Amino acid sequence: MIGLTSPLRGSESRAAQPSSLCEVLRWIAGDTFHWLRNGHHHYPPAPGEESFTDMNIRHLRQFMDRRVKVFQFNKDQERRNGSDLEMWIHDGSHGVGLRIQAKKASKAGSYPFDHVVKKQNAYQCDLLVQHAQVVGCVPVYLLYNHWSWDGGDEVEASQKGLLCDHLAPDGSHQGCTLLSGYRVQSEIGRKLDGYNVRHKVLWGESLSWNRVLCDRRAPGNSSPRFSRDILNDVFTSVRGLTLMGQDRSPEHSAEPTPSHRRWGETAYANAPYADGVDATVAVPEEGPDRLPSHVLRLIETHEAEPPPPPVPTMATVLVDVRDDRAQKPAKPFEGCVRRR
Repeated sequence: MIGLTSPLRGSESRAAQPSSLCEVLRWIAGDTFHWLRNGHHHYPPAPGEESFTDMNIRHLRQFMDRRVKVFQFNKDQERRNGSDLEMWIHDGSHGVGLRIQAKKASKAGSYPFDHVVKKQNAYQCDLLVQHAQVVGCVPVYLLYNHWSWDGGDEVEASQKGLLCDHLAPDGSHQGCTLLSGYRVQSEIGRKLDGYNVRHKVLWGESLSWNRVLCDRRAPGNSSPRFSRDILNDVFTSVRGLTLMGQDRSPEHSAEPTPSHRRWGETAYANAPYADGVDATVAVPEEGPDRLPSHVLRLIETHEAEPPPPPVPTMATVLVDVRDDRAQKPAKPFEGCVRRR
């Protein structure tokens, strides 16, 4: 591994106490951060988005072991939609779903947010939102970042011993951050009004993915943490991310979307909707919903023989939070500074 990220606990330790999702996601973020920074600045070229996504899925499968199921589909299916992968955090009956599009930071720190899928005559962000609605997910961008950290709140907090395991002193936990797809829609709509896409602003509004999808106990809480508590916390974080994106994108659920504004009614003409499925705005309201039928089928299916997804995707990742052994942190919390 290139970089400074500390590896996860050894295989013998993991067998006795599986790594938490929060811990694994933070480690993956650090690995991504250092690979991308070194690829841009020291050992070019940097890996592509697909390479990072594939590598990160493999890390999840390796370190989460039986808590994760991964169903991968062919590349032609992924080309037909606006999403790299679908992820569900679940307890077997209820869950929170994310429809995810990955974007890698360039050397200069910009992202191809305004990518157009020519076959669909639509912006990729619009397709991401559209397809997320079909499968009952929230649309998010997964940003792969490599920023250089020269000080600031996190470094100062680390020096004072105030950071918990959610954050890394060198900022490498920011290697993977989540951003609402609705927020990207609003920025592309702003571009159509003659403004530049504000890459740094969008990155600044994204959140570390291990904080959004955390399965840890709260600081100082030694009581058992049940799977429903984990799901409720993930739901609250994902809902907050979604509402923040919608607040900045008031027209997220109605025309004109950026694609309709530019190309009119022909946009999405070839969208691969599943027969009999109605698209509804995927806004989480009260708590984790019951898992949709296509996810329930996958839970009972062998990974080597997946049924076709309702909307094509590169991969579907299922993370089961019912293993209580995974809820114990590697070391006691010392407190937590809320920072992205």
